[in-house]
Amino acid sequence: MFEELKFKGELDVDSKPVELKEEKKSEVGFEEKEDEIETGLDLEKVRLRRGRQNMKRTNMLAKQVISIQSAVSLGFVSQLWVDTASWVVLVVEVKPNLFSGEAERFLLEDVSQVGDVVLIEDESVMENDFKMVGLDSLVGYRVVTPGRRNIGKVRGYTFNINSGAVESLELDSFGISIIPSSLVSTYALLVEDVLEVISDTVVVHEAAALRIQRLTKGLWDNQNARTSIDELEEYSDAERPDKFDTGQSKRRSFGRQKFHPKTRETEDEWELPMDYL
Repeated sequence: MFEELKFKGELDVDSKPVELKEEKKSEVGFEEKEDEIETGLDLEKVRLRRGRQNMKRTNMLAKQVISIQSAVSLGFVSQLWVDTASWVVLVVEVKPNLFSGEAERFLLEDVSQVGDVVLIEDESVMENDFKMVGLDSLVGYRVVTPGRRNIGKVRGYTFNINSGAVESLELDSFGISIIPSSLVSTYALLVEDVLEVISDTVVVHEAAALRIQRLTKGLWDNQNARTSIDELEEYSDAERPDKFDTGQSKRRSFGRQKFHPKTRETEDEWELPMDYL
């Protein structure tokens, strides 16, 4: 009897450390799992950051928008809207098809992923109303200096898909993105050289052509546009004005160059499918 009690006591004593060890082990295992999850999330963030961040506007257009939650197609990207005060792409416009339909909008920050399609969390992001005051599409806008020297027209831009920050404008002689870059010469202009946007005109520094980078040399190299750029290259930085005069007379002269709204809308409608032929 005594031996049995002794043996039982030994079992009780021995069993406690085992339970403690198992409990401690389980706690350690839980902590390790938490660390693995956090590490996985960090690696995922790093992977996203190291992925393709910069994207051309044309590469975003005409992509199908799909809800992750319901796997339903919500339409196609028809336009991007830029806040030219901060030079950030803020709003993505979506239409049921590439040619017509009522436009709906959501914020770029609501985009979860961009690949062959644009993924958003759910349809609720498109239920918000947005004030479009101060937002510009930029495509087709004239690019001039304060002295009214013509630089070209905006055919697109490059922006950071994560932050929406516009890094550079893509220029050519026509401002129509459906024209292949192999046919028309294209140039990149950093947004740091932009003074302001008035109506349908982008005003840049007088010596902005000194920092313009050629992207492609087209077969239809417009001589007038090249002449204006060549003339600007002769300009000295000393002749650059400190501030652009936004007086009424200047605004009136730019207003005469304003595109007809219906023409701009037609251009935007035609450019969507052609960019992906």
